[in-house]
Amino acid sequence: MEYVDGPSVRDHLVANVSLDPSAGDLALSIGKSLGVMHDLDIVHGDLTTSNMMLRLPTHSLVLIDFGLSMVSTLVEDKAVDLYVLERALISTHPNTEELFQQILDHYGKNAKGGKAVLKKLEDVRRRGRKRTAFG
Repeated sequence: MEYVDGPSVRDHLVANVSLDPSAGDLALSIGKSLGVMHDLDIVHGDLTTSNMMLRLPTHSLVLIDFGLSMVSTLVEDKAVDLYVLERALISTHPNTEELFQQILDHYGKNAKGGKAVLKKLEDVRRRGRKRTAFG
């Protein structure tokens, strides 16, 4: 197991309450990393800011804790992954709606199936993360 020297994204956001200009870089890193992960059909299952680390001194993003992860080609599963991150941001970091939107923008630009996942995210938002039993 690798040791990652640096803060979690959670701690970074708490310490930088007024999102500084580097927040755009953070959104880019998160959006691109999630896009690469989903393009490989890996669904994290527990995307929170506590499961993202910033490696010092470069502040490169490292995703950790894949204990609930799975391999899935389903757009639904990838959209739920993003929904979990959105709910985690809202509940842990107030006033980060713009940051999450930037993450989604970068995800959409960088993930091969990003547009379909973002469209499905709208459905997931309407009903919550649980799938409908029929249809």
